[in-house]
Amino acid sequence: MAKPERVLRLSGVYHRKEGVSEKDFHDFLSHRHGVECAKIHAKYDILKYQMAFSSSSAQALAKSMELPYKVNNHDLEIEYYFKDVAALLAISADEDFKALHVECEPYIDHETTTVTLTWIEVYLEDGKLVNVDVAGKSLQPSFEELSDIKVADKPVANYYDV
Repeated sequence: MAKPERVLRLSGVYHRKEGVSEKDFHDFLSHRHGVECAKIHAKYDILKYQMAFSSSSAQALAKSMELPYKVNNHDLEIEYYFKDVAALLAISADEDFKALHVECEPYIDHETTTVTLTWIEVYLEDGKLVNVDVAGKSLQPSFEELSDIKVADKPVANYYDV
């Protein structure tokens, strides 16, 4: 089995703006924004783009399980999976992508938005062990290889200076 390649993930956690219902938030982000963004991401070699919605009912379920952790109260997490940061920089300069971000302004509270950049290590996929050798050892690259991440040579484009 070949050693897996490093895949990076940029995730953003978002909250609805005051006064926006969960339904309106979902309808816009899922049926308009997500679809149009996916079309743009496909042009720039993004490996995977997904949205994870956390409604009040999902948060209530998590709280009812009495997990030993604080339940995050965000409304949405968006994830981008990619191998080269150049793809994200190119997307940020795409005029259609900028316009979609400006269009989100009435829905998203940007003051509470946070992002995280990570690498992904997959061990179970479609219910099957992956990236584990016959002796039960991880096939993931070393920490040194995975953490060798260079800083961007330029910032992302500012979406709100359109």
